[in-house]
Amino acid sequence: MLQSQIINVLPRRILAGLWATQETRISLNHLTVNNKSANEKSQQQPAATSSSFICNELPVRYTHILRLLSTLSPDSLQSPIIRNVAHSYLRDICTLLHPSLKGTSPKAISNVLNNLRQSQATNLIRLKYALLSNPTAASAALMENINTIGFGIHLLLDQHLSWDAQSNSHAQKTCPQEVAYQAVSDARKSFSNAFGGDRIIPNIEIKKDNMVNRKYKKTVEQDFTFIPNILHRILYESTLLSLKAQAIYDEEINRNLNWLQRQWRNKSNNPQNRPLSLRIFGGPTSIGFRLDAAAPLLESDLLPGIPRDPIGIPTCGHVLSSTSATAISSPMMVEWESLSGWRSAKTLASHWGGNLDAVTIEGLGSTIYLALDRDPSLLERYPSRHALAASAHSLLRHHRRTSAVVASADSNLSIQAAATQLDAFLFAISDTQQSTFNPTPLYHHHSVSLSAAVGHA
Repeated sequence: MLQSQIINVLPRRILAGLWATQETRISLNHLTVNNKSANEKSQQQPAATSSSFICNELPVRYTHILRLLSTLSPDSLQSPIIRNVAHSYLRDICTLLHPSLKGTSPKAISNVLNNLRQSQATNLIRLKYALLSNPTAASAALMENINTIGFGIHLLLDQHLSWDAQSNSHAQKTCPQEVAYQAVSDARKSFSNAFGGDRIIPNIEIKKDNMVNRKYKKTVEQDFTFIPNILHRILYESTLLSLKAQAIYDEEINRNLNWLQRQWRNKSNNPQNRPLSLRIFGGPTSIGFRLDAAAPLLESDLLPGIPRDPIGIPTCGHVLSSTSATAISSPMMVEWESLSGWRSAKTLASHWGGNLDAVTIEGLGSTIYLALDRDPSLLERYPSRHALAASAHSLLRHHRRTSAVVASADSNLSIQAAATQLDAFLFAISDTQQSTFNPTPLYHHHSVSLSAAVGHA
């Protein structure tokens, strides 16, 4: 059951302030430590992964996701999935704003942040089902912006928990070759598990080019600052895509060949039987990966859509029948699936100035390119001010509040304009049959404490 009472107890003045607040973008430098001589366990945790920064920053980013959702039509905002996700973000904001959180133990804070990471993954999957089951250009663009913020939230939470657990998955000097070998191995295992052990798995050759600075004619250091598990996930998703395309391509060709033709095609010196090739290259400013295959990629795998396994069967549909992220039986699988797919890999690659793209031509095969910038000072990608400036415009027009639309069109949003947008959005996701809410800011009517709000949640 949707908990509409949360809307009535959260202080709208605080929410309006978050609605109008600009995010604090971070770089990889903010996630790493400068003390290279110290032992890893004695290193001080980076400021951007501290609980104080996360508790201040996440409510802003959660509210920005609500701003993006407010661009939907009033009918769309009344759908059960959208309302459930919106209420979930309001509960998470309430949790982070609770005064007692700052005085609790580090272990308790880590438990809270772990629950928030599960909640974030669940919300992203629910939104994909709501917006991408029958995707349009507008819904795909909206989901991409939500993913951009959502993955940034995931990275902040994941980096804090990584430092807390000393799991060695935090931002650090990363060897691209080691990560590539592990990603290819894991992709082959996933392919085998999905299609069966008797299915022939295409081979992949990994080649490393010498990285040379042409200006100074010396070898460039291969390692670069990045998050190993994020690089692994990008390469894993790309490799799985090529493996699937190659296997289906080979199966279709072999089906139309006689026995003698199949024997000739399976010979190792046959150019049509060449293995997939993953090249690692780069220079002083970037690291590049190129994955070549004889088979064209499947168009359906490149389009936005709901989470699916390698075979194409939808996954994590059970989250739609649960109203709480903590009640989900397999939270680790939900977190994994929230980052699955080609579109997610592209968003992860572009988070700090990288680019993931594919060229696929029938009869010539396919090539997947990944380029990552070596500069760790690049700030993370975030939706443009223009995308956020459209908040609640359709809702305000629906209520014939033209002057409010004009006032809220400025990228530097005032508190009054933010309050107007927020109230229109809260009214749109409330139970309109029982709500007596009037979409005008009435701050003096809100005297219920945050403790009561969390208690209701």
